[in-house]
Amino acid sequence: MSRYREAAWLPLPENTTQPHITPTQLILHSAAAPWSPKRLRDFWNERGVTTESHFGVGYDGAVGQFMDTHVRADANASANNRAISVESAADTRNSDPWTPDQIDTLVEIMVWAHREHGIPARICRSETDPGFGVHRMFRKWSLDGTECPGKARAEQFTGTVFPRFLETLGGVLEPVVPTVELENLQYGKTNGDVVDLQKALIEHGGKIPAGATGYYGDQTRAAVAAFQRKQGWTGPAADGIPGVETCKRLNLRVA
Repeated sequence: MSRYREAAWLPLPENTTQPHITPTQLILHSAAAPWSPKRLRDFWNERGVTTESHFGVGYDGAVGQFMDTHVRADANASANNRAISVESAADTRNSDPWTPDQIDTLVEIMVWAHREHGIPARICRSETDPGFGVHRMFRKWSLDGTECPGKARAEQFTGTVFPRFLETLGGVLEPVVPTVELENLQYGKTNGDVVDLQKALIEHGGKIPAGATGYYGDQTRAAVAAFQRKQGWTGPAADGIPGVETCKRLNLRVA
């Protein structure tokens, strides 16, 4: 069980019924309502409401946790199976900025998620790339696109919240083992997990002339196969497609 000790524990029924996940992302939201964590929890629990978040943050910085962060919360569409969601009180148009108290709490939750789950201290580079972001960042994080958490808060995220987060970690990126999904490491795919794979291969002496482009083509497949052969593997075990053991030896964690 993963619970943030500074949060009031306000569990939803879904906490015991929804699938477990391995979080690799944290996404910040705004609720379009000036609600406390308890009021937000009550809303998620209303009949007919089919979404929920892991956390809720009030205007005063008070935080409630509704779901264990190893349990799926349905607030991020295609990212539900890997993302922690943090809702925050806002005006009804999601047009106001986060308060100083909210920023303090959001930074603290981000630091906790980084240390608890190994989420990399970086802004997500794609919808599947491990890291931190805001809901509007990628269309696939919502059903039909969204402006959440609003323009003002999106600007605060890059200009204030994320720099504060890094500063709290000591001003530099803490070394974190990248987390990848095997389904993303397939020939012909382009995504952030492939970038991490390519960087790991290069660090281990692999030859990818085009560099870490994020595209899994012939060069990457050849580099993976060469790395696998260096491990003494042959046949299907050196087919150029990484499995769990290949990733482990490249210092990559499999989600």
